[in-house]
Amino acid sequence: MMKFMIRLGMMAIALLAMVSCSSSTPSGALEDYMSALKDKNYEKFVDGINISKGSPEEVEEARKGLVSIMEEKAGKTLEKNGGIKSIEIISEEIAEDGNSAVVKFKQIYGDDTEKEDSQKMVKVDGKWLMDVGK
Repeated sequence: MMKFMIRLGMMAIALLAMVSCSSSTPSGALEDYMSALKDKNYEKFVDGINISKGSPEEVEEARKGLVSIMEEKAGKTLEKNGGIKSIEIISEEIAEDGNSAVVKFKQIYGDDTEKEDSQKMVKVDGKWLMDVGK
């Protein structure tokens, strides 16, 4: 009986871990990144961008530059619209190979304006990232 209870407990913990790991899907990952943007956590938002070209130093330099740009430009744009009130995922289409996806979403701003957009996502080392390439 004790072994059964322990096994049941382990299964419950594993299930909770899977459910709480929403970023294991393209839409869950995008929602995490957009929430970071909403919270003005530009470092976390930029961490969600696929920057893989160049040496580790060049990639780090690019990340720092993007964070600065986000702080300067995105902050002003978001303030103008009253910030992001909420993000809604509309749809998610994962490619047959399972390594890329397109997520359609809607942002609702503090001034109640809405904007629908889509974001390409790419799986890199098992993690979904925003693909902002050409």
